[in-house]
Amino acid sequence: MATYLYDERTSDSPAVFQPVALTAGNGHDERWLQERIFELPALLPMAEMFGHGESFVPLCRELPLRYGSSSVFLDILGISTTGRLVLVECKLWRNPEARREVIAQLFEYASLLSEWTYSDLEARLKKARGLTGQNPIFGAVKAVHPDLDEAAFVDSVNRSLNRGDFLCAIAGDGIRSDLQSLRRLLGAQGGVLSQLALVEIRTYRDAAGRTLLVPCVPLHTEVLQREVLLRSDGVPLERAAPLDEVAPTHGSTAQPKALSASKLQNRAFWDNFIEQVKFDHPDQTPPRHGGNNFVRLDLPGPVQGLVAYREQPSTAGLFVKFVGSDGREALQILIEDQAALEQEVGQPIRFSINEGQDGERVAGLLNVRFEAQGGEAVRDAEQLAWLLRTCNALVNALRLRLGGTRI
Repeated sequence: MATYLYDERTSDSPAVFQPVALTAGNGHDERWLQERIFELPALLPMAEMFGHGESFVPLCRELPLRYGSSSVFLDILGISTTGRLVLVECKLWRNPEARREVIAQLFEYASLLSEWTYSDLEARLKKARGLTGQNPIFGAVKAVHPDLDEAAFVDSVNRSLNRGDFLCAIAGDGIRSDLQSLRRLLGAQGGVLSQLALVEIRTYRDAAGRTLLVPCVPLHTEVLQREVLLRSDGVPLERAAPLDEVAPTHGSTAQPKALSASKLQNRAFWDNFIEQVKFDHPDQTPPRHGGNNFVRLDLPGPVQGLVAYREQPSTAGLFVKFVGSDGREALQILIEDQAALEQEVGQPIRFSINEGQDGERVAGLLNVRFEAQGGEAVRDAEQLAWLLRTCNALVNALRLRLGGTRI
């Protein structure tokens, strides 16, 4: 398919760019692609590949990584402003072996890098690129992002190395469906390649010999993370398998694993809630169990849904986590409309905005809380009545404001 460059400022005919293959025969091989990405870091569409807030600052080409008595070489090492290392391998898809090979290479490189410290990384880059001065890694990123804080950035890079939390990318002239399937499998399994993105660099040339490079993420690359659900105050909510999912031990014909009396009571409470809750909004789907003492409800917009929870012995609550730049914008609109929102819900609403390292991922929270009084039976009844009433009111208010597109 031809691509046209149309310049309205001139009367010249549009320049026609025809697709060309990346091959050694025309001088456009894997090394050429590697050089272009290093020279033009915007060729990697980081937001599309890994989510809002990630960027790419190239640090080194052909970085040597020790393996036994020899070295292997990573095509491109870069870094994001979030402090996560970016590993890029360039591969042309001439044969199936190339597709299998690049996954093994990236796994090897990521595993080797995960053994490094920040000081190791700095020393290797100084040797490989001749960098000088104090903290040249931070200096390279600060030149592009001048508002970056040095201490927080160094801490983030150390976490990236310690955890093997890397952003890995394969750039090539075409992405095949079998590689997409393998990427999804790696994401589901976790590990150093759990955040692997694929990008095509489509190449076109016109009659004058000019080359047009068009990056493309063929399918949306979801970022898969292992998540521990936190209450609004940051305390983890314990995850527990539903009763019907608790399996007996291997070789046993006995009963499922025993659960504590408190967990059984919590399960009964939320079963009762799910059975009784009614929603005025016809599009609202039923709640589903999320763990030991909370349930989840789907909501549209840039949020991770609505969570209804209890904290023994007396507190019940509802919270919504907003994500990304769209979530931050939606949260700000709700804050400006707080008085009307509270009138509709019938409860005080608290907001919190995340300005820390994860501020671009988790924008903030909306939270509503209730304190029950009296003995255990009375508290349970009060919590249930409050949750049934407030959950419906909050769903109505938020669905009206967040729109109808579920992410």
